[in-house]
Amino acid sequence: MDQLWLGYDDLSVHCAGVMAILYYRPALDARISASFGRVPRNVRAVVFMADGTMLPSSRDAEQLRRSLAAWRLGRS
Repeated sequence: MDQLWLGYDDLSVHCAGVMAILYYRPALDARISASFGRVPRNVRAVVFMADGTMLPSSRDAEQLRRSLAAWRLGRS
């Protein structure tokens, strides 16, 4: 698993490019829109990527962090 599924159809990212996983706040809407084109319903977390994009996720931030941590442990 080197892809992290963000909970929306066809929206996944390479784990290696994930810099941070943030809890969603409406203050991030402009950055999400600039990166993704819109702010979808049910956003629960925001994935900050190495290239500066901020992508929405309908998955819980802690769930995403656990998946990313498992990927990182498997690579070490």
